[in-house]
Amino acid sequence: MAVKAALDAATGLTPADAPVVELAKTLAAQMDLSGPDGPSTRLAGTYLTCLRALAARAGPAGEVRASSPLAELRAKHARREATRASKGS
Repeated sequence: MAVKAALDAATGLTPADAPVVELAKTLAAQMDLSGPDGPSTRLAGTYLTCLRALAARAGPAGEVRASSPLAELRAKHARREATRASKGS
């Protein structure tokens, strides 16, 4: 899910980034296939590092689409609170 969101938000990826994208997809599949005990610490760490690298290569993120109506409301509330805080300073 995080890989899909990162790829959907990506604006700066080039063909040179294809190996990182494929690695992220492979690691995501391995995370999904983890047994009932969950992924190993090494797999989880590698996956998160890969996501960070992918996000860094993707360029500045724009508006991230909310995954649900509740997430959209939370994002709107957070933006409103950030605006109030910046005006209050």
